[in-house]
Amino acid sequence: MLQDRGSRRVPLSHIEVSHHLSAPTLRVFLARSSLLRDVHRMSEKAIKIYILQHPPVVYENKRGKNHTQLLCIANLLTLYIAKRCLSESDKIRVTLVDAPLSKNTDSQALSLALSAETCHAISPKELSHYIMSLWENLASSDPKALITLSEKFNNKSSFCEAVGINRRNFYGDVKP
Repeated sequence: MLQDRGSRRVPLSHIEVSHHLSAPTLRVFLARSSLLRDVHRMSEKAIKIYILQHPPVVYENKRGKNHTQLLCIANLLTLYIAKRCLSESDKIRVTLVDAPLSKNTDSQALSLALSAETCHAISPKELSHYIMSLWENLASSDPKALITLSEKFNNKSSFCEAVGINRRNFYGDVKP
């Protein structure tokens, strides 16, 4: 297993997907999508909250005397979302690990992803109930917080449409 080297904030421009990841492994990671259909519609604040909770896992790749590049091997979706929604000069928190041997990069990346997904994953049957429960409870306790996450979260209909769930399956008229 990889050795944890702590964390730090670095400019987004210093991070790339590890070039040691094979094409089949990258296809597995790229097949994963976010629940929200238009993730770029999330506010910058919401994106930064997500990155704080799921920082890219990177290792250092020394290049030349003074240039260190960070190569991402886990939480690639986080990196993709950050690069799509934030400026390259924005600093984000990353988790640093020891560099794996290049022949072990796929194995390490897949192990990290599998452990994270099995701990966090929710069955498709339960996911919509959980997501709707989160929305309803936030709508009840702090409706303004919904809008700070995304303009699509302002009412039940647009939220359900944004995350691709059928609002008719959820009774009650919780309104922010």
